[in-house]
Amino acid sequence: MKTILERHRILCVLAVLLFAGAATAREDDDDGDGPARLFSAWTVSIGARMGPAFGGANFAPNLTGKTVRMVVRPTISGKALRVKIENTQAATPVTFLRAFIGELGAGAALVPGTNRQLTFGGKAGLTLAAGGQAGDSAFSDLARFRVDAFTRLAVSLEIATATEVSGHQLGLATNYLADGAAGSNASGAGFTPVPANAGNFPVYWVGAVDVASGQAPGTIVTFGDSITDGRCSTQDSGGVIHPDQYNRWPDVLAARLHALMGKRAPAIANEGIAGNRIVSGGNGPPALTRVGRDVLDRAGLRWVVFFEGTNDITGGAPAATVIAGAQTIIDAVHAKGIPIIGVTVAPRGRAVTLGGWNSNFEAQRLVVNHWMHTEANFDALIEFGALLQGPIVADTPTNVAESLHPDFNCGDFTHPNTAGYRAMGEFIDLELFK
Repeated sequence: MKTILERHRILCVLAVLLFAGAATAREDDDDGDGPARLFSAWTVSIGARMGPAFGGANFAPNLTGKTVRMVVRPTISGKALRVKIENTQAATPVTFLRAFIGELGAGAALVPGTNRQLTFGGKAGLTLAAGGQAGDSAFSDLARFRVDAFTRLAVSLEIATATEVSGHQLGLATNYLADGAAGSNASGAGFTPVPANAGNFPVYWVGAVDVASGQAPGTIVTFGDSITDGRCSTQDSGGVIHPDQYNRWPDVLAARLHALMGKRAPAIANEGIAGNRIVSGGNGPPALTRVGRDVLDRAGLRWVVFFEGTNDITGGAPAATVIAGAQTIIDAVHAKGIPIIGVTVAPRGRAVTLGGWNSNFEAQRLVVNHWMHTEANFDALIEFGALLQGPIVADTPTNVAESLHPDFNCGDFTHPNTAGYRAMGEFIDLELFK
C-alpha cells in the first residue's frame, strides 16, 4: 500500500484531471467562477421493491392517483439542478403526470414562490419502464433554481398509475403524500406523512439531485451498507427513531467540509443500503451490481469512500470472497481514473444466540482488514474499525457490547449510536478531499 503522502499526491493529480472532465451545465450559477458543472449533491440508492403487497420496510400504499412529496437536502449551493427519477427495482412501469421542486417550509408546506415545475425532454409527464428495461430511469431537464447547501427541498411527483414503487428503505426523513394531483399545492394542505415503516421513513422514486456549481471541486460518493445508510443514527436513548436529524457520518463530513471550504466544498452522495453486501445476497443489489449506477455514473465524481464487507461475513462469506469482491470494486473505480478510499470492517458484538457475531466471523474480519493494510491498492484507508472497537468477546451470549465500543453502541451491538456517527464523521482527515 502506498504511503499517505504518496496517496495524497495521487489524489491531487487526479483532482486536476477530473475537475476538467466534470459534466458541464448549460447555465451559469451566480458564484462568479464561470460555467457551472453538475455534481450529485443529494442521493439515495434506489434498492427496494415496495408496494401494498409487501410488509415491513418494503411496504408502500397504493399510490395511483396520488401525489408524493419527497424531501431532499443538497450538500452544495448552486443556481440550477436536475432530478433523477428511478423505477429500477419495480417489476411494473410507472407514469407520472407532473413533477415539481420547491423549498420546504414547515411540514409539507413549501416556501411561497419557490415551487417550480420540472420537465422531462420538454414534457410535463414521464413514464418509466419496469426495472432492468431501457427507460427505467430518467433525469429531468436542467431547471434554473436557487440551491443553498443543506436547505431542504421537496420533489413532488403526481402519479397517474403505479402498481408498486422503487424506493429506498432507510430514508430517515419525513416524506408526504396526498390525494389527487397536488404537486402545485404550496400550502401542504391535504398532505400526510408517508408510512414510517417501523422507523425507516422510506423514499419513493427520487434517486438523485444534481446541482450546478462553478466552485465545487467534485462529488464524494460514500458507498456502503447500514452504517453509511445511517441505521441507529437518529435513535434516542429510549430506542425511539427520529426523522430529519441528518446524523449519518457522511452528513457530519459534509458539514465539516462546508465549514472549512464554503462554496468550494465537495458535494457528498450517500450510496448506503442497510443490509447490503459486496458479492451476493443481503438487501438491495450487491455492491458489485450497483457500482456503475450508484457510483461511477454520479455527476462530478471525484472520490469514492468504500465501506462494506461486514454483511458478507455474517452471511457466511469467507475473507477470500470479500477480498475478491472488494478488489473488483477497486479496479472498477480506478479504471475510471477515480481514487477510492477504503474503510476497515467494523466490529460487531451481537450474541451468537441471536444469530450475531462469532469467533469465525471475527477471524474473517481480521483477515480482510489485514489485507486492507498490507496488500489492497486503496488510495487511502480510514480506520473506522479501530475507532469503533472495544475489547472482543466472541462466542459469549453475555457482555457482548464489549466488542463494539460501549460509548458508541446504539444497543444492537452492531451499529453506532449518534455519538458514534459523529465521532466517525469527525475522525476523517479532510486533507483526503483537498
